[in-house]
Amino acid sequence: MKGKIKTSTARKGGLEKILTGITGFDEVLDGGVPKGRVMLVTGTTGTGKTVFLNEFLYRGITQLNENGVYVTFEETPKDIIKNVRSFGWKYISLIRKRKLAFVDASPAEEMVLKTGPQYDLSPLVKRIEYAIGKVKAKRVVVDSIDAIFSRFSNKDVVRAALYQISAKLKKSGVTVLISAEKTGEELSRYGVGEFVADGVIELELIKGQQQFIRKVFIKKLRGMGYRSGIVEFEISEDGFKVFPKIPVQRLLAKTDFQIRKTFGIEKLDELLGGGIPQGHIAMISGNTGTGKTVLAMQFIVQGIKEGENTIFIVLEEPIDQVKKTALEHGWDFEQYEKQGKLAFVATSLIDISNDKLLYQILNAVNRIGAKRVVIDSISNLVSATMNEEQARQFLIQISSVFKEKGITCIMNCLSGANFGAVKGQLLSNLITNEMRLSSITDGIIMLLYVERGQSVKKMLNVLKLRGSAHSREIFRYEIGKGGVKIGEKYEE
Repeated sequence: MKGKIKTSTARKGGLEKILTGITGFDEVLDGGVPKGRVMLVTGTTGTGKTVFLNEFLYRGITQLNENGVYVTFEETPKDIIKNVRSFGWKYISLIRKRKLAFVDASPAEEMVLKTGPQYDLSPLVKRIEYAIGKVKAKRVVVDSIDAIFSRFSNKDVVRAALYQISAKLKKSGVTVLISAEKTGEELSRYGVGEFVADGVIELELIKGQQQFIRKVFIKKLRGMGYRSGIVEFEISEDGFKVFPKIPVQRLLAKTDFQIRKTFGIEKLDELLGGGIPQGHIAMISGNTGTGKTVLAMQFIVQGIKEGENTIFIVLEEPIDQVKKTALEHGWDFEQYEKQGKLAFVATSLIDISNDKLLYQILNAVNRIGAKRVVIDSISNLVSATMNEEQARQFLIQISSVFKEKGITCIMNCLSGANFGAVKGQLLSNLITNEMRLSSITDGIIMLLYVERGQSVKKMLNVLKLRGSAHSREIFRYEIGKGGVKIGEKYEE
């Protein structure tokens, strides 16, 4: 995007917002940050404050035609220029083109004048104003205020100094982001930044088992609307990327009972009344080794035969192992992937970032135009960083999106209690309600073991298929080369 920056008018007060240019964050802000105002970016050490400020400045210059000034109190401009090269951001070129200017505000007596009990920041402000005029800046970042204010012991003095800087910069018409270190419950070290700023953005690190999960939320945005709540983000080689929550829109479901999605297993499709209705979310529930993954693979293969691209969300085994298993049954998933008919999505099995995973799935769906999705298995969503309720909320979000797009989804779920052992009893315990899934799913196919005559039999039953006629009888099945084969109805 080039040319003049786009703005949007807020619902309250007629204030304008400008886009930050940070991926996903403008959606959280409901259109961007308030134009010509001061925002505080706070967080503990290592949360990504400096990266956030740099990206706000860089995207403004390179994508939104808004030149910028970087005021640094800690690192030298030379170090900052060197650090951002890892993101592919070439600050030297921007400086030469007079699109970016630095104000090196490392501690020096001439920046702060003391007149009696008061402090005068005029020398510093004049340097910033000069830099703004030099590059015709619209954006200013200050990183961080802690270094200069550490010499002030009086909070009232600090607040007055902040007001002095903020007022001068507002008169210049620039939009300002200031970073500050969070300590304890206070959003900034001196507990005053949040009272001076027009908005507060807090960055947070949550410790997982093997990695940190990064989260951001808006604490304040004076006079303007925004999405409340905690949102996940990551810092990669491309910079700062935010994963906004996707609204649940059940009213937009594109379910079509006349269009059936088949497994390509004649008897099973017959038991399902012709297949799973388009847009339905169906769960395959069963103990380990009952064939959930193989059955889901057949759903994928049949979809590709019918010209429907598919996403396979792998949460249990490595993708290479999945491909090897499929090949043993005669299904070349590697070739399907190369042809753009099948795409895989995988994530860490220990520290799962639910919002990031959701966007990975949506990006894959949009990239290949998928009409079928398989999740294997949803039981693995519960991890060190996602409890059962969070996993359920994730599934509600993803099912809402699938229904809106008319995508048919198969979710595998490990259910260890489905093992009948008593004569005359087949379904020992109908555990289909982990994470209260029955309210999310439109259909349930149960795979179970039954011990009979010194051997273990495999049984299949269509327990539920919302809004559609289906068989309620129990059938034997076997797993062999080529997948699941349905046998005769079970007779005791």
